[in-house]
Amino acid sequence: MDISNIKLALLTALAFAAIAISCASDAAPPAPTAPPTTQETLDEPATGPGPPTTVINCLACDAHTVDRVIDGDTLDLTDGTRVRLYGVDTPERSEECFTEATDRLRQHAGATVRLESGPRATDSFGRRLAYAYTDIGHSIDVILIGDGLAEAWTRDGQHRDTLVALEQSARENGAGCLWG
Repeated sequence: MDISNIKLALLTALAFAAIAISCASDAAPPAPTAPPTTQETLDEPATGPGPPTTVINCLACDAHTVDRVIDGDTLDLTDGTRVRLYGVDTPERSEECFTEATDRLRQHAGATVRLESGPRATDSFGRRLAYAYTDIGHSIDVILIGDGLAEAWTRDGQHRDTLVALEQSARENGAGCLWG
C-alpha cells in the first residue's frame, strides 16, 4: 500500500469519525431558519461561523427507488423524477474520471437512495436538487469527494463548508482519479 492510499484511508476514517462524534452529541439541534433568498444564496455563506450545524448522515431521510444512474451526479427515480446531487460536481461524459464517478454513484445509490433537500428545490434544468445518501444513511456526496471523483459545490447548501473542506483534504492527499 503506497503512502497516498494510506493518507486516503486515514482521511476517510477521520471523516467518518467526525460524523460519528457529531451524531453522538447530546446538544440540542439549532433552531430552524428560513431558506436563503436567491440573493443570499449567491452572496452569503449557507452556514454561520463555527462548527457546522448539520451532520452529513441521514438514515431518516426519505428513501426512493432508483431507476438508473445518468452520470456521477445525476440519477432518475422510478417515479420519473430526475435528481441532481446538490453537494457535488462530477466530470462530464467527455472528461477524465467520468466513468469512475458514474460507476461509484451507481454502486452507492444501488436500488434505493435517501434524499435530503437543500436550500433550492430545483436547478435551471428542472431537476430536483438533493443531497444523496446510501440506503443505510451514508453520504454519497462525502464518498465521491473523499474518493477523488467529485468537486464540492461551493455556491450554497447546508453541507457546503464540510464538503469544501473534504475536497481540499482530498486534493492535498492526491485522492482518486481527479487528484491522484
